[in-house]
Amino acid sequence: MMNDASERGATEPGTRPAAVWPVMVLAHNEERHIRACLDSIFGADPGAPFEVYVMANGCSDGTEDIVREYGTANGHVHLVSIALGDKCNAWNVFVHETVAQECPGQEIYFFMDGDARAVPGSFSAMEKVLRGAPVARAVGAPPASGRSMRHDREELLRKRGLVANLYALRGSFVARCQAAEVRIPLRLEGDDGLLGALVKWDLDPTGPWNDELIVPCADSGFTFESFRFARLSDLGAYWRRMVRYGRRGYEFALLGPRLRAGGIGALPRDIREIYRDADSLSLAWNGVYTVTNWFALREMRAIGREQR
Repeated sequence: MMNDASERGATEPGTRPAAVWPVMVLAHNEERHIRACLDSIFGADPGAPFEVYVMANGCSDGTEDIVREYGTANGHVHLVSIALGDKCNAWNVFVHETVAQECPGQEIYFFMDGDARAVPGSFSAMEKVLRGAPVARAVGAPPASGRSMRHDREELLRKRGLVANLYALRGSFVARCQAAEVRIPLRLEGDDGLLGALVKWDLDPTGPWNDELIVPCADSGFTFESFRFARLSDLGAYWRRMVRYGRRGYEFALLGPRLRAGGIGALPRDIREIYRDADSLSLAWNGVYTVTNWFALREMRAIGREQR
């Protein structure tokens, strides 16, 4: 297991910005995509006061070198190097360390995945929507590419969803997360699902659910590279993704009741701490995904038995 030091971030030297629009970019071995991601941010709203923090977590490829080079040419890009390869830990580092040290007290914070690209106008549209919805704590951006784009886009707008590819949090909500010591459990598959739930619970899972706390922004969006099933490597990656999606559902089945009973304090440090209860879960028919769900459940049960 990694020690605590591996979970912390190290922001590379530079002047401390008075950022107006901080953007967190999660990146784990994203050398193929990170440059296009950064280009899309600055191209989406030219002249906007961006300060971009690339949370490079556990990278073993050229991601960090690319970000350093980019930051040399553009001083608004900052590398935060984290030894532990975990997206949830990287989010925690940004909220509790990077924001506090580098960009505290802002009205809005943007969050993005390093393999996604923002469509033109996304950030200004999200900022405008948040300003126009005083009760909202977050803004969700819909997909602008993908085989199921129409369905996924309509669903996010209708259900007021939030996905990790691109979203924004109100600054006061981020400050409340800091004050309440809210940390996403390590190795959680559905980090965006948990965050969306915490927003709609207004950080109190024992209280009512309020869809109005997330406002969708139809004028924003993101694109990404879809799988090409003609490539064997993509077939393997797709299989692993479907297993992870299966695990996501089972993790929430275990986590949800704990949060509703115990509130924020019931969040485990590592999601695998609650796998010991995975034997209580059952496999339900889900079409072709029943197979990948079975693999996910088998893996969770094996890990849970090791913890007993």
